[in-house]
Amino acid sequence: MIRKTIWLMVTLILFLLFFVSGYLYHLFAPGMEIRTVITPIDKETYQSLESVEYAEHPEQKNFRKLTFTFTFKYSDKMKDIKAEMSEPLKNLLTYDVYWTGESFAFDDEKRNKFIVQEDIVLYMGEVSEEDLVKLLDDGVFIVAWMEDGKEKRKEFNLGETVLFIQ
Repeated sequence: MIRKTIWLMVTLILFLLFFVSGYLYHLFAPGMEIRTVITPIDKETYQSLESVEYAEHPEQKNFRKLTFTFTFKYSDKMKDIKAEMSEPLKNLLTYDVYWTGESFAFDDEKRNKFIVQEDIVLYMGEVSEEDLVKLLDDGVFIVAWMEDGKEKRKEFNLGETVLFIQ
């Protein structure tokens, strides 16, 4: 009986130790999230677009919003974070698809969070969703940083990050 109680206590302590260490690792470990979300544009955005009359199919349903977001939650050991595209999204999408857009990058050092975002309006009149993914497949998002005196980097294929929301 005493052996069972001791065995149960040791097992419980080990379980709690692993659970707490896993939770702490998840809480403080660096994490990267990358997404390219494509949604229909709203009426207000459509009405604010310029030169729509030059599109072959100028209906609102043929325009979409692409939001590319990269979030990097990093530790205090990581410094000098840089992010770049192998090719700008404007070039990847071609002038037939890229309508207008804006982007920003922000390093929130207080929260140890690095964010890159691009908001683009797409003209999908002559392009299917599959064609769009193929265009983005040629792009790579690269993030590099210094950690413990060594340069580290990670690359993401943009076509693999696409999510269409209707």
